[in-house]
Amino acid sequence: MTRRTGSALPLLFSLCVAPVAGVAAHDAAEAAVSHPAATKLAFLAELSAATDQAISGDTLGAAIAFEQLLDDPRLATLDDVQRSHAWHNAALVAGEQKQVELAERRLQTALSINPRNADARFLLAAGQLANEQVQASANNVIRGIADSEGAPDLPKDLVWHLDRLLKDMPATRLPLLQGLFDHGWKSDDLEPGELWVTLATLQVEAGQHDKVSETLARVDEPFPLVMLRSDKRFDRHLERGTPRVDPVGAAQRQIDRLRVATMLAPGINDTAVELAFALLVAGQPQDVIGMTQSLADYAPTAPTLPKGDEARSVGWMLELRGRAQRQLGQNDAALDTQVLAVRMAEDSGLADQPLGLAYLYAVMLRPSMARETVRDLKELNAYGEGARQLINLMAALQVGDSTAAQGAREVLSANRQQTPGIYMTSLIADNRLDEAAATLLARLADPTERGAALLEMQSFRMSPRLPGEVAFQARWKHFAQRTDVQAAVNKVGRVETYALYND
Repeated sequence: MTRRTGSALPLLFSLCVAPVAGVAAHDAAEAAVSHPAATKLAFLAELSAATDQAISGDTLGAAIAFEQLLDDPRLATLDDVQRSHAWHNAALVAGEQKQVELAERRLQTALSINPRNADARFLLAAGQLANEQVQASANNVIRGIADSEGAPDLPKDLVWHLDRLLKDMPATRLPLLQGLFDHGWKSDDLEPGELWVTLATLQVEAGQHDKVSETLARVDEPFPLVMLRSDKRFDRHLERGTPRVDPVGAAQRQIDRLRVATMLAPGINDTAVELAFALLVAGQPQDVIGMTQSLADYAPTAPTLPKGDEARSVGWMLELRGRAQRQLGQNDAALDTQVLAVRMAEDSGLADQPLGLAYLYAVMLRPSMARETVRDLKELNAYGEGARQLINLMAALQVGDSTAAQGAREVLSANRQQTPGIYMTSLIADNRLDEAAATLLARLADPTERGAALLEMQSFRMSPRLPGEVAFQARWKHFAQRTDVQAAVNKVGRVETYALYND
């Protein structure tokens, strides 16, 4: 954004240019008649320049430019696609200026001119999602996907968030995911295996068995494959004894793909984060230590903190380094690394690193530090709030704070429909195993929640337990061996052992 030097100067500037703008508009109208092709090209160049101005960071200057360009009679010389695109770009600039209502009006104008403007429809859907208009947002995304040429240009965060909110709306969720699948959408150039498992689940529930095999052919990640193998609904669609559906083999295939991807896009980014996570799942922590060593050396004395997306990636890379250290039993080093991850991710807008740090404090029996770390976290989504309250419950139980424990229980219970896995975990941590068993039975009876519940029941490799995890693991083992739990799991699925880490 351009810097303002005083309150009077903008008004003076606007008064000075107003007559010129009026003359320019008159001249432009005459030029449009006498030289239509040249006029059109010149106007498109001005629109492009205004867009570039916004991309460079001068959103105020771009906003002023678009105000003038949208009133310019030369706009009428453009075809419908070009005019709609101009209104869409103007809406983007208004959004950057926090003029939400103006941005929405411009998007509606863009769509009235060209209803097949997928970019404008996706931007409108993002605004609706922010305003909790879930159905309207989903409808626009579905329509935008259908109008897209090739893979739709949809941000992964929007897709994953919308999918979660549609959990209890299968009639909308199915066409959304089917549209993404049919149009070849990927999450940062990677197949979103979990989404395709959800799509296959919805297809099975809708009786669309003829589509399931095609959907499953694009699932080649370890945990999604575990979900499929553990769920008896997919037995007819899987050849369980083949390497194709072996989760351990899939873990290595994923690592191989991601190594190539990081060569094509080197640096600290989402692809590097995915590779580090895949290495941890496969039990290769030393590789994670190696790929994060230079970052760990630099971060403690970094002269400035990273911003935005870079902060997000740096925070995650350091957190995954800490998890690697935990796999290696280097717990004090893991704690130091997580503290550094929180500091470096300060500008990321995410709460993952503070929540991870608070969890470490809790399981290292430092309850006051755990509570302090999560106390002031703001704008948490349902999962983040569930994680915070689980940590608060653990800490309260450690110090015998019955009031705080009850407060955490109440929030966890109120949010149990949104975060059933966290709620079940909290019941086990609280030694309320009968209620945990009832919760698991309800999850297994829910067609779209069953896969996640079965995934949690599988046997994986785990990092060495910290003091605060020992009692929980004992309760979990007892819970998993209960007759009612085993009967419920065996009715719809199975439990197997995998040489993969799932901490």
